[in-house]
Amino acid sequence: MGLTQKPGKDIPPAISAKSAAPLKRVLFVVVPPVQILDLTGPFEVFSRCGGYQVELVSAEPGPVSSSCGLTLGTATHFLDVRGAADTIVVPGGGGAEERRCSPAFLEWLCAMAGVARRVCSVCTGAFVLAEAGLLSHKRAVTHWRWNERLANGYPDVRVERAPLFVKDGSCYTSGGVTAGMDLALALVEEDQGAAQSRRIAQDLVMFLRRGASHSQFSSFLAVPVSESRSIEELCVWIAEHLTADLSVPALAQQCRMSPRHFARVFAKEKGVTPARFVEQLRVTLAQAMLDGAGTTPKEVAAIAGFGSTDSMRRSIQRWSAGVSETGFGDELL
Repeated sequence: MGLTQKPGKDIPPAISAKSAAPLKRVLFVVVPPVQILDLTGPFEVFSRCGGYQVELVSAEPGPVSSSCGLTLGTATHFLDVRGAADTIVVPGGGGAEERRCSPAFLEWLCAMAGVARRVCSVCTGAFVLAEAGLLSHKRAVTHWRWNERLANGYPDVRVERAPLFVKDGSCYTSGGVTAGMDLALALVEEDQGAAQSRRIAQDLVMFLRRGASHSQFSSFLAVPVSESRSIEELCVWIAEHLTADLSVPALAQQCRMSPRHFARVFAKEKGVTPARFVEQLRVTLAQAMLDGAGTTPKEVAAIAGFGSTDSMRRSIQRWSAGVSETGFGDELL
């Protein structure tokens, strides 16, 4: 059963908003074993951009074990933490999923969250926040494979099914693994602006920061992998040439097939029509750019290969309706 911070609940004396350092203090709080990418991806985002004091805190004493066998030996035990934090991030992993959280740790986490500006989770780190009662009556998201378990285990949490991340008040939760980097970039953008967030994304060779409205199911991953090398190579070419003529006759010519034969082979191999696949990729790019700053809808429509802002808007609405219930387009069901 989760612990909730009740009015008048004592907060450890060392925790005071006034004791925060000039740099924004970000605590990554892990329950070992931790999913290594849940931790290191967002940790790297904050560490690279400056303006933050980033620290690793563990629910258990000693070295921190991880999902892949690597061991981290620089964590501070939660009872040794002094002072407040601006941001708390709880990564996922086996420890979070099995809720290896002592009552003392959950009480500490509630107290820290009570004075922090924001508290966040990556992937199944949402289970730790839920166990502490911090997600009670809030919208939240976790890795799509764990949605049902989170919803069933914590009925007072309003579990979202597909978004990359969700903000409800001062609580931020994100989907699986790399979605934590998207969340970290969004937090940097809140603090330091879109230009800084984009610079960090470029530095980390990330395509674009995906916004909260994006599904955890990408256009490539939501369709089957083809056994045909020519079809797979064509899909990569399409993604790199979204402003080109991507009609069935043009794509068929790329594969040296007749239009009718190409359309039949593509649909059989990928489970979607060529037109639907192209639309998914264009929508993915458009959403990423619209979630950012500095580009007008008209410019986005042109870059993503749409004929107009109206056609872009209709495609986004159509795709959003298709993934709203299941996370996948209707044509994949």
